[in-house]
Amino acid sequence: MHKPTYSLFLMLLAGPLAAQEPALIPGARLAVLGLRVADGPVYFGQRERGQGLRPVLAVRWGRFQISNSGGSSLLGERGSAGATTDLLDDEDWRLTLGLRLDRGRDLGGTLRLQNLPEVRATLRGRMALTWHQTPERDWTLALNPDLLGRDGGLLAQLGWNERLPSWSGPVAGEWTAFAQVVAGSRRYQQSYFGVPAGLPSFAPYVPGAGLRNASVGLGWQRPAGRHWVLFGGAALSRLLGPAAEAPFVELRSDWSANLGLAYRF
Repeated sequence: MHKPTYSLFLMLLAGPLAAQEPALIPGARLAVLGLRVADGPVYFGQRERGQGLRPVLAVRWGRFQISNSGGSSLLGERGSAGATTDLLDDEDWRLTLGLRLDRGRDLGGTLRLQNLPEVRATLRGRMALTWHQTPERDWTLALNPDLLGRDGGLLAQLGWNERLPSWSGPVAGEWTAFAQVVAGSRRYQQSYFGVPAGLPSFAPYVPGAGLRNASVGLGWQRPAGRHWVLFGGAALSRLLGPAAEAPFVELRSDWSANLGLAYRF
């Protein structure tokens, strides 16, 4: 899925990008590659938790960037996972278009939820408008539609991101605070939080459009030499609206954390 996703994105953007000269963002690196260990719930609202080792990567060339979760921030960018390009980027505003792979939902490895229907992987678009309120503070509104019509529906996100003053001592490094509210269309909510009739484990549930969750957290980076960087973060999240009423939800509030090491080229 990854290769066709990026190939399609490159074809869509080949025309606009061909006429542009590569240009690095001031203070940003060209590429980053690393690993992180993460801990979090196996699915929304579950007591069961999972841990894993995951790659972190990002590459930027001019206005074009490919990254996975957490990669863009290590390049000095404030963006999202997937393949993106800047349509506008000045002191006050930034407008980006992008594509990302949504892996859907496969809960076969989670005994409690194994009877819930699978949600197929799909390709999501992303249009994001960012207001640079100050050099340290951003507000972003993003829309993420399912481009293949595979019951992924539409996600809308409103996020706040702020660079904090540098700290010294054992917690020295660059700190960032963030908060986000996410809402989903009726189709999204039914796919990810609905319960069809006839399941032995949960009562039927047909949610409508509404909020999914709100989250707040901190991110951290600390150089470890010329190219290496330590990074990590933690977030608290709470299910809201129709998502919180799903009959399989055990906990409305949860937390996640990650810690990693990366090499910036």
